[in-house]
Amino acid sequence: MGAWPDLTEYHEAVQHPQKAFADSGLKAVTLELDRFGMPKPATGGNAVVYKAREPGGFLSFKKTWAIRCFLRPISDHAERYEAISKHLGKVRLPYDVNFRFLKQGIQIRSSWFPIVKMQWADGDLLHSHIEKHLRYPASLAALRERWVTLVRHLEAAQVAHGDLQHGNIVVRGGSIQLVDYDGMWVPALRGRHATETGHRAYQHPERSGQDYGQEIDRFSALVIYLSLAALERDVTLWERFHTGDNLIFVREDFQQLGRSAIWEHLRRIGSREIDQLAAVVAAMVQQHPMKVGNLDSVLKNPASYKFPTPIPASTPAQRVAPKPARVPTPPVPSWMKKSGYRDRSDD
Repeated sequence: MGAWPDLTEYHEAVQHPQKAFADSGLKAVTLELDRFGMPKPATGGNAVVYKAREPGGFLSFKKTWAIRCFLRPISDHAERYEAISKHLGKVRLPYDVNFRFLKQGIQIRSSWFPIVKMQWADGDLLHSHIEKHLRYPASLAALRERWVTLVRHLEAAQVAHGDLQHGNIVVRGGSIQLVDYDGMWVPALRGRHATETGHRAYQHPERSGQDYGQEIDRFSALVIYLSLAALERDVTLWERFHTGDNLIFVREDFQQLGRSAIWEHLRRIGSREIDQLAAVVAAMVQQHPMKVGNLDSVLKNPASYKFPTPIPASTPAQRVAPKPARVPTPPVPSWMKKSGYRDRSDD
């Protein structure tokens, strides 16, 4: 295996699926294109994802896949995905999608690199769904209840997603699906370290790669629950605190308990429930990431948590969506320049 592929190499390779992919189902796919007629990527911290459609046959429906191409090597990736696949197959949750880890996934420079072929989840990402329903508090309340059920089922099944955030939660009608299982934990992975630590606007600020177990979703589950509850009561929080890459919190809010603006706005709602939930989240910030209580136990007695002494704000919380970590790439090749392609990573 040669040097790990960069974004440009992935872009070039996927334009020729017959040559690029070993999987027979992917050889004939048609990729979703951008306005320049180029493959349309969705780039995250660990992978670039392409939406691809298989041609339907006489007796078969067209299948749509998310092709996840990894931006860095992970030595035990295959073992992790095998463990995840086995456990999800055993517990059969309604929230996951079908996937296959393909060790011989995509060919670049005559070498094969792994990919994940994942069923495309139709629906709205969590933040888009919320934005469409801001004026319908009953819809947000129903979503909040479904969220509690999902989190309860994950706990009972001994599954932790590892990166619960708006970009990995798909809402369609009355159902929720989770995508991106790179950071997932299942019992067979006990004793290993995390390959990622999740989205900073949702994770405990002290979480590290060593924090990897069934407890890793608990803080983000609380953050999402509080965000939904607050937006049910005050839709102006969205305009003021949503950046496009969060719901209403940013990492600095957890580092500046009681001092950043979001906490005062939550108090102004004048809801006992919101005050209690805010106190829960604030109290959990001061716990070790692996000692955070699960959502069900917290909701049974939220009044038992007291808001800790405010932490002075050394700098104001930034309400600007952080840019994803840059992945070194070579200059844009001539074929992309001719097509009108523009790298928007610095926009």
